[in-house]
Amino acid sequence: MTLYSEHAVVLRTWKLGEADRIVSMFGARSGKIRAVAKGVRKTKTKFGARLEPISYVNVQCWKGRELDIVTQVESIELFPAIKSDLERLRKGLAMVEVIEELVAEGGPDFEIFRLLVRALKRLEEGDSPYLLAGYLWRLLQVEGMAPQLTECAECGKDGEGLSVFSAAAGGLICAEHGGGVPISAEAISVIGWMCEGELGKALSLPDSGLRHEVEGLGVSQIEGLLNHKVRALHLGAF
Repeated sequence: MTLYSEHAVVLRTWKLGEADRIVSMFGARSGKIRAVAKGVRKTKTKFGARLEPISYVNVQCWKGRELDIVTQVESIELFPAIKSDLERLRKGLAMVEVIEELVAEGGPDFEIFRLLVRALKRLEEGDSPYLLAGYLWRLLQVEGMAPQLTECAECGKDGEGLSVFSAAAGGLICAEHGGGVPISAEAISVIGWMCEGELGKALSLPDSGLRHEVEGLGVSQIEGLLNHKVRALHLGAF
């Protein structure tokens, strides 16, 4: 077996047997990692605590055929402020859960890794009304699933004046196609900023109904792609 080290964010864990735990992580060089942490549920060391979701760690693993084996873990950032605040915890859990559910296995994606780490660091420093929405829309852009905002996603008609959004179609649609929800011109602009990585513009906006509109549409888009709800997104009102 090959030994490797990786900077990674813990996405999810599962119990395995009486003492072990399967850990899903997203690494800077490896992308998704599935590994077994042996004995962590029977010890009182910090080894297990370092492998909780929303933890940024330097992990060392043996490469296995199906699951790797964790041999060492060092904390880089455990994000205590996120984990001690229910609203920030809900958002942080949503960020890692969406990576776990949406991003395919099969290799590294440093842009997604950087997006996740930066979002968690911003959330640790202080919550912002538009941070979660910006993260969701930017992730869709990086994954090649950005919404169509310049023309009708159904027929290709020029997008100027379009005011209906369809998660199923993947963007703005003409009113005659049906099945969408109304969207304001302001929301279209803000979603455009987020998809293009101009999150600073959105983070400077005050909380308002516009934030609820932009975030709600982002959630609908993500869940439409997954065909199921993301649990963390429904732990509280968004």
